[in-house]
Amino acid sequence: MSGPSHVRIARARGDADQARARLIATIEEVKAKLAPGRLASNAVQSAKDKTIVVADEAVAAVKERPGLTAGIATAAALYIARKPLFAAVRGLFSSPDAGPEDDDEAPRRKAGAMEKING
Repeated sequence: MSGPSHVRIARARGDADQARARLIATIEEVKAKLAPGRLASNAVQSAKDKTIVVADEAVAAVKERPGLTAGIATAAALYIARKPLFAAVRGLFSSPDAGPEDDDEAPRRKAGAMEKING
């Protein structure tokens, strides 16, 4: 073999070894980035960061429009407590001496009221 071709082959093998080493390093780096623990940690951190941003935006929105915020909060509270509130209102407007509607007198009272209306 001649000297210059031997040098070119050795140089090509050196270049190939360097490329292989870079490829292996890149693969190891990708493996580390895609490890399940690291992915979970990154997802949790990302969720925390987004939650902080949303909370800050919500605080800013409340400071800009406190009346609207109070109205929405009141509407939500009334919706959540609607059944007890309706029961309390019904209790306020029902007469204390009136019995339950399923007693024996209820159909006769209703029929009498209908006769008065119809004349």
